Amino acid sequence: MEQGKCLAISLVSFLVAAPLLALTVIHFSAPHVDKAKILTAPQLHRGLQLDEVRAHLQNHTLVHVGGLHRSGTTLLWEALASHSHVSALKKQNFTDARRATKLKRTYNEGIFLQDTYPKFGLDHDKFLLRKWIGQVAKKLPFVDEMVFSWVRLREGVGRFATDPKNHLDESSPLVANATQHRLFNQWAYFWDLDRPLLLEKSPSNIVISPFLHRLWGLGLPGSPARFVFMRRHPLAVAMATKKAGGLFVSDLDLADLVENWVLAEERLALDLRQYFELSLDADGTAGTVYRILRFEDVVKQPRRTLEDLLSWLGLPHEDLPEHFERTTQKDPNRKYFAKFCMSLMNSEKATDQLVTIVERFDARIRKIEPTYAPRDMPKLCREGMFGKPPVEAEAQETSEEL
Repeated sequence: MEQGKCLAISLVSFLVAAPLLALTVIHFSAPHVDKAKILTAPQLHRGLQLDEVRAHLQNHTLVHVGGLHRSGTTLLWEALASHSHVSALKKQNFTDARRATKLKRTYNEGIFLQDTYPKFGLDHDKFLLRKWIGQVAKKLPFVDEMVFSWVRLREGVGRFATDPKNHLDESSPLVANATQHRLFNQWAYFWDLDRPLLLEKSPSNIVISPFLHRLWGLGLPGSPARFVFMRRHPLAVAMATKKAGGLFVSDLDLADLVENWVLAEERLALDLRQYFELSLDADGTAGTVYRILRFEDVVKQPRRTLEDLLSWLGLPHEDLPEHFERTTQKDPNRKYFAKFCMSLMNSEKATDQLVTIVERFDARIRKIEPTYAPRDMPKLCREGMFGKPPVEAEAQETSEEL
């Protein structure tokens, strides 16, 4: 009993003394280190009052870039972020370095720099464990995913749009003054508010645009939000996601990833029709609120695309379109299509996957974008993609991640 008491006292003494000892060592060995930061959590917001937030909203344009992962959102974001009138979510002089490290890990995406609306599992918190449990459960004969919905993960990259609940519109209870105040403050911690256009990019914006538009307009004559959506061929998106997603998408095949593409694009189309076009067309503003850019058009005519976009945003062109044209990779889809064509020639599994995709999604894809029809792939493969035989196209594959 006495021995246990002594042990407990020793443990408490150590827990009290260890931090003091550590601070003493830092004080003498690294005098340049800010000791206050060691004892305090990093700041999470700018500290603006609600009236200050609304004053900024009235004097700024907020541009949200959205679209499926691997659809070119980062390509467009980088081009806009380099403009002298634009502030993207980046480390500022006042940003705590401990918070700034998160920017690089999350590709500067706004969804990960806030806690006011759901992340749809895109932070992959405890994701692999839940994925493994679902995979094991699927193999049990008495488990039907139609009955036990938890068996199939419907969140994270490549699958977040498969859950109808992963959607926010203008009727969400989160459209509130407190949300507007907190979200702007959290993002303003990474914005330069001296620049007139504030830029935010998150692929998930494809399913929450009415929510953001209505939120930023609270207490104002109109909303300062605008949206640019990137759209890319579903097979290219699926193959690029499969390549980049690693363990997070290892259980998904191309048909699963194409399903996520279809559901996300259909959700966007419905939002555009029901909210932006029906509710905003009364005053003729719908056309000024959003643009949809095809990835294939952007890489084919990067200069013209960026010139049109900058003009739409009311920004001077500077020398950005010329630089964008010089640095944009031409036709990144070709390497994926070439690989897919080779698979069709050599793999019965690939043929079966294409048949599944055509049967389940071809009509729906053509309704969204006729040039993306999966049923056209065999013909395009026989002709040689973009004038290149499949073997030659595959030989030219680069290490670019687009």
